[in-house]
Amino acid sequence: MRIRLLLSGVLVLPLLFACETMSQYSVTPSRYSGVRLYQVFCASCHGLTGHGDGPVQPIVEKGVPDLTRISERNGGHFPAERIRQVIDGRAEYAAHGSRKMPVWGFEFYGDSSNDEAARHEAAQTIDRLVKYLQSIQPGYNK
Repeated sequence: MRIRLLLSGVLVLPLLFACETMSQYSVTPSRYSGVRLYQVFCASCHGLTGHGDGPVQPIVEKGVPDLTRISERNGGHFPAERIRQVIDGRAEYAAHGSRKMPVWGFEFYGDSSNDEAARHEAAQTIDRLVKYLQSIQPGYNK
């Protein structure tokens, strides 16, 4: 039990540092491409290719969803709005159980969640991430 707790702490510690405030980034995430957003905010759990095999995956109780199968799990349709809501924190996704996934909307809004321009910029950031997730679906045509 102690070893598992210690191992969990060692694996989770880098995540805590990754979830720092916006001021910790040399370039604000609002300037990242969809691919870069995925690499910085999603790959630690979902893996570099989206298959749910990131380095943190072993300590996630219910497992980490394979993001390359979103369309498959939805009858061949990519539910862009629902994915957007999961990322920004407005919706929970059953595969996550209780809200274990970080609420990236708060991270992208930074300290300006009431500022309309900041909210618009955050929405555009999330849109780029959603478009990237759509692009990694098998059979996706650009």
